[in-house]
Amino acid sequence: MKVVELVEVTKVYELPRGSIKALDNVTASIEAGEFISVMGPSGSGKTTLLNIIGCLDVPTSGEVIIGNEKVNGLSDDELTKIRRDKIGFVFQQFNLIPTLTALENVEYPMILKGVNGHEKRSKGFLRSVGLDEQLGENKPNELSGGEQQRVAIARALANDPDIILADEPTGNLDSKTSKDIMQLLKATNERGKTIIVVTHDPLVAGYTSRTFRLVDGRVM
Repeated sequence: MKVVELVEVTKVYELPRGSIKALDNVTASIEAGEFISVMGPSGSGKTTLLNIIGCLDVPTSGEVIIGNEKVNGLSDDELTKIRRDKIGFVFQQFNLIPTLTALENVEYPMILKGVNGHEKRSKGFLRSVGLDEQLGENKPNELSGGEQQRVAIARALANDPDIILADEPTGNLDSKTSKDIMQLLKATNERGKTIIVVTHDPLVAGYTSRTFRLVDGRVM
């Protein structure tokens, strides 16, 4: 079953210096349970592609289908619901809320969705990524980079999304911690989650089953 489908997707940014075509007529599909890497040089459109799949941005033209739902023309509230329920995000900069503990960061998406028993569930997600309850009481600045990324992965899993999007998830980590994080993402994929990871690192791409290579906004 296809969980992501892009049909002739183009994204143009209008800037003071002129138009920039970040994506150029991209057509691609991703099946449920795949582990995909997106590679390409800087400026090739990798993050733009991820943002459009994640409903953080909209295409200038073309069609985007997430699950069985066409997202073109949906309202902001409808796009927010898709992001909340169907997609989990893992970022290079972690993007944890600094005033919340690790446990509260994982709870936050569940609170927004109105999930019952979110504290117990959050502790379970932290354990699933290798963090104990004591670390769950720490705020992000009291955690190492690898620990923060584990919290970010736990948060991405909180609402049981079908798709996990990861933008350079090992970019700020040392090689050993990067390996641990990729093994964690691979284990998450083996539990049935579809994972799409943007990376410049061939070692990271080596964990995935298929690679999209972007050059000048086109999939090669």
